[in-house]
Amino acid sequence: MLFSRTFAALRRMGNERLQLPIFYESPLSLRFEIGDGTLSTNHPHYFRSALWRASFLFENAPVFDTLLWVLYRTPDTDTDVDALLSAFCRLARLPGPAEVYTQATTDSDGEPLTRIFFFWDMQQTPPNAAALLDGIIHTDFHGFSELSSAVFFLQTGEHTFLLHLYDDRGMDLVSDTTDALLPFYQDCSNWLLDYDRPRMDAMFSSHTPPSAVPKPPAD
Repeated sequence: MLFSRTFAALRRMGNERLQLPIFYESPLSLRFEIGDGTLSTNHPHYFRSALWRASFLFENAPVFDTLLWVLYRTPDTDTDVDALLSAFCRLARLPGPAEVYTQATTDSDGEPLTRIFFFWDMQQTPPNAAALLDGIIHTDFHGFSELSSAVFFLQTGEHTFLLHLYDDRGMDLVSDTTDALLPFYQDCSNWLLDYDRPRMDAMFSSHTPPSAVPKPPAD
């Protein structure tokens, strides 16, 4: 059930195969800079600021009903899948997944690649979202590397919505309607990734110009 409703939602958002990068493979999407580009990663406030931005976007998104973690395996990968799954569940404070699906495919170079999809019903087993967001942000800093570009929060109901925090640098938001994305475009404009801003501006060219970005809490 989770598998079918997830991929039905992805189909409605125009990215049925869950191709990466999510932003470029999805017709209606926003891309946000999560790590503050004015701060060094060595700055004591860098990771705190990144988590605050990610949490703000997460908390203002529609209520999610599905959590998906995708584990990517190549023929020479020798890490233990069960050990990785146990580590994920400990981090997110989750029981084992409700559904698991394995797909044999190829990467962009035509080399064999296996994707293992782990699904959780967030209404039945809500994860520790803060711990997951923080873990993803730290994935490139001696963290849990299998979280990078691999965790997806979805709303699969009448109006679909996807949140994909890929690492400390950025987050993509996707929907099947611009109405769901418009508040984020307007209220968090200063966080939009400048490189991709022309595409996002064109998507909302008929709407009211963006407003000021929210401010993090003072120390």
